[in-house]
Amino acid sequence: MKTLLAAACVAALTTVSAHAGVTVRIGGAGSDDSPDTKAMQVFKEKIEADLGGDVAIELFPGSHLGTVDEMVEQVKGGVLECMYESVGVLGSFHPAANVEGVAYIYRDEDHFFRIWRGPVGQEILDSIAKDAGFRVVGPAYHGFRQFLVTKPADSLDDLQGRKIRAPGIPAYIESIRALGANPATVAFEEVYTAVQQGVVDGVEQPLFAIQDKRFYEVAKHLVMTNHMAETMGFMCNADWYQGQDERLRNAFQAAADASADWYKGYTADAQAKVLDKLVAEGVVVHKPDLAPFMEKAKEAKYDPAIEPIIAKIRAVQ
Repeated sequence: MKTLLAAACVAALTTVSAHAGVTVRIGGAGSDDSPDTKAMQVFKEKIEADLGGDVAIELFPGSHLGTVDEMVEQVKGGVLECMYESVGVLGSFHPAANVEGVAYIYRDEDHFFRIWRGPVGQEILDSIAKDAGFRVVGPAYHGFRQFLVTKPADSLDDLQGRKIRAPGIPAYIESIRALGANPATVAFEEVYTAVQQGVVDGVEQPLFAIQDKRFYEVAKHLVMTNHMAETMGFMCNADWYQGQDERLRNAFQAAADASADWYKGYTADAQAKVLDKLVAEGVVVHKPDLAPFMEKAKEAKYDPAIEPIIAKIRAVQ
């Protein structure tokens, strides 16, 4: 099996010229109707329009190519060219990717884009490409993350000790712990069942994911904490990406940026509509005072390797 995998990696990484026509496979975890998948489609339409027959984009949403962790490994090994997911899933490969899981690091949406479309964001992405082998293109705003729990929670005190599903990423785990909840790592594909069976008391996700994965069916209390903002992006094998010619890389960047712009507009227009839909499904919205959350989050002890990056982000005005 390892020999076959190695051969597949070599084959994938040696097909580097756009002149003969490149096929780019992109995996994703969102359902066919999710905004994540729509963002992938926007990318596909843009780059194919720009390059014509020189490129063909094949999309595989809905975890058809495996779990998020499995797709990360496929991209890392060169078996899969790219995937569309949050930068935080690369946290085990590079400490800089963990900044996504730092609580209250962004002041608002505009601050988010000043980071990721400015020199600090580019420095982070370049270091991930150089040291971890993933080239992230077109960072996109996926909305702030909220808590969805099975019992009411009107304040920080009400969340203390609650067992909350967390991604298996150190910064996420530490942030949730610092807020007083009890983080439990559960694969994203298993969250619905874990909440349904009482393995965990809730989950924290952006509103779109809560709707897309129908988590509202098993937990009815939405606590609007805005504690983190997810950074979506096209994450490609860095060697494969660098091996493409400049024309394709430029078109890839332009299409990824167009996708991010679409997601930004969609998020602005759709958040209120998603919230209304959740309420229509019986979800109760709780809006606690966020000052105690922000103060409590200061107790987090992150990996010293990302502390300089956190400081750079917070210094951006």
